[in-house]
Amino acid sequence: MLSNLSKSKFTWFIFIYYSFLLLWWIKLLISGQRDGFENYLFGAAYPILALVGGVNGLFISRIYGGWSSIMGRGIIYLSLALLGQVFGQFIWTYYNVIAKVEVPYPSMADLGYISVIPFNILAMWSFAKAAGAKLSLQKLSGKIQAILIPLVLLIIAYALFLKDYQLDFSDPIRVFLDFAYPSGEAVYISLAILTYLLSRNLLGGIMRQKILFFIFAFTVQFLTDYTFLYSVSREFYYNGGVVDLMYATSFAIYSLALFNLKFINTD
Repeated sequence: MLSNLSKSKFTWFIFIYYSFLLLWWIKLLISGQRDGFENYLFGAAYPILALVGGVNGLFISRIYGGWSSIMGRGIIYLSLALLGQVFGQFIWTYYNVIAKVEVPYPSMADLGYISVIPFNILAMWSFAKAAGAKLSLQKLSGKIQAILIPLVLLIIAYALFLKDYQLDFSDPIRVFLDFAYPSGEAVYISLAILTYLLSRNLLGGIMRQKILFFIFAFTVQFLTDYTFLYSVSREFYYNGGVVDLMYATSFAIYSLALFNLKFINTD
């Protein structure tokens, strides 16, 4: 299956486009430019990775019957999560270029970014159901896994994102988002891990490697959002910086993880 992924034209497109973005980012870094139009242009260019990945995912969902099957719905939710990122980043660029807001957080862009959480939760829940989660949760071991995994991740999220956090209710939306992003991501990562543990029953266990790919993609996204929140709170974030490169990397990995679902032999 990894062989099929490496030979695909889609994979090569992601690789070549990401390489182009990486060279562009290095150019920006060397130039020392932090607030120019090219920085904003970079912010509008890298979401193409998520756009292509999300649209392609919608086509892949047809292999499984689309909305009419649990697997198909799960893939659609994953695709919508990527497209939510695209919406958020394009709105962010609008604020940069048109509204002249350097760091629009919170803003309307967060409607797209925050949508990733429910879509990924729905996707992993769909895969968990297909893997027999209902049967496993009837067992004590399944209940322990379902409780401990999200609990540990939420503790880690608190330690990373919210340590020494100062509540400022004069900006309640920002307070909500600062808590919602790490907490929500911990939930869908834990669901992905739980799905991985249960997926031995899904298509003869063939989904385990694919779910593991998503755990990696979700973890990269988690670390990227952490870096964003940290840099914004310390006021050293800038467009076209290392955080944007991390988002480009996250989108590339997520798109490949989604595309990898295409290669399943159900015979």
